[in-house]
This record gives sequence, structure tokens and C-alpha cells, in this order.
Amino acid sequence: MNPNIANRKLGVFIWFGYKISIQERVKLIREAGFETVLHWWDDSFIDFDGISKEEQVSIIRNAGLAIDNAHLQADHINDLWIDSLDGQDVFNRHLSDIKGLAKAEIPVAVMHVTSGLNPPPVSDIGLNRMKAIVEYAQKVNVRIAVENTRNTHILMNVLDSINSPALGFCYDSGHDCIWSETPYAILKKYRDRLFAVHLHDNMGFADDHLPPGEGMIDWITVLSEINRSSYNGALTLESDSAEIPLSRTPKEHLKKHFKAAEACFLRTCL
Repeated sequence: MNPNIANRKLGVFIWFGYKISIQERVKLIREAGFETVLHWWDDSFIDFDGISKEEQVSIIRNAGLAIDNAHLQADHINDLWIDSLDGQDVFNRHLSDIKGLAKAEIPVAVMHVTSGLNPPPVSDIGLNRMKAIVEYAQKVNVRIAVENTRNTHILMNVLDSINSPALGFCYDSGHDCIWSETPYAILKKYRDRLFAVHLHDNMGFADDHLPPGEGMIDWITVLSEINRSSYNGALTLESDSAEIPLSRTPKEHLKKHFKAAEACFLRTCL
């Protein structure tokens, strides 16, 4: 058994697919056995519990959970590459959100650099904005982890163009499996800049967010590369899904994902 992988903490996405209060959410996450969470740095879910992302931080930590990283909102992210007022708004929003993470002492911000099938091409203004975001993040002691989505060539351009200790990679196993021509290659390429992981499974066709071991992802390769990487944080499950059976309670859902990850990761490392 590989002790590095076997002894890592397990984490989960704070919004794991059910509309329940943040207090109940963190209670169930902790009871399921998770020790860390991926937070969501946006108020998209405030309508049903009335608690802001900033207020949620103390609730999460008071439940005994650590916050490994927080995902920045990705709405209109393609505008970052366009010389427009909308692009400047997206840039300013990222600076503001990073300032909020610094205040909350959340060490890593996960961000997308594009969305959709046909994003704008790489542009000088987009790269300059990314450089400024990274420079600001470094100044306030936050690291930026850019996540692989559909357009890995743009992600790679960003990582290869900006050489900074404050810029690294967030590896999403599900995205890699369905949207990469050569799965696992990007993890191997940037394993020495790995700041965060989003781990979930699928059958190679859709972003199903299945528990590890219930799809076709090669977990031996994924975990081996994580173990060889510079990353020493939690193995975080992104177990949100629109396909949760109505008969499965939140408690059952979390336990299912925790036990599946525990079994898959330990079995893979034997």
C-alpha cells in the first residue's frame, strides 16, 4: 500500500447536490467521515438558507472541517479574454473574490479560464489580466489553481506563460476523462504545480460525478501521479450531481461517496 495516498484526508464539495441548510450540510459531511471541504465562493445558494459565503466559513470550521480551497464563480469567464467593460468586470470580480479568500484565510482559489465549446482565443489582454490576478493573489498569500475543463490548450497556455509560485493546476478527473484526447497527460505534465484535485468518476461520455470506482477512470494512474506530484493536500470528491435518486437521502449520498472513495483509493494503492 502506498502510505502517502492511503493516509491522506478525504474531502468533499460543500454543495453536494441537495438543498439543505449549511448547518445540516456540515454536520452530515463530518458524520460521513470527511475532514475537509471544497468551498464555493459565490452566493448562488443563499436563497434557501440566507447565509453568505463569508458567514459559512466559520460554520464549516466550527464543525471541525478544514477548507482546502474555494472555487471562484465562473460566470462570463470568457469575457476575461475580450477587451471590453464586461471583461474588466470579470477581472475586478476575481480580484475582489481573492481578497475575500485572503481575509477568510482560505489558501487556494480554484478558477476556470474558459467555458463552453468555443471560447475566445488567447489574447494579450486576457493573459495580462491573468498575470495581474496571479500577482495580486501572491501579494495577499492566496494561490490560484486553474482547472482543466474543455479547452486544455488555453489552460496550458496560461500555465506555460505565467511562471509564478502563486499559479498552479487544479486537476479534475471527470473533466479529463470526457474532454481530453489523451487523458491523464495534463496531470503528468503539471504534477509539480498541482494545488488542488477534484476527484469523481464517469463512463467517458458525460460529467456524471459518480463515486470513484463506479466509472471507467484509471485510478491507478491518477493516484500514482498525485502521489508523485508536489500536492500534499486532501483527496477531494466533487460529488455534486443532478442525477441523484430521489430515494437517496443526503446522509446516504455522502456515506456512499465516502465509502466508495475509501475502498477505491485503498484498493488501488495495494
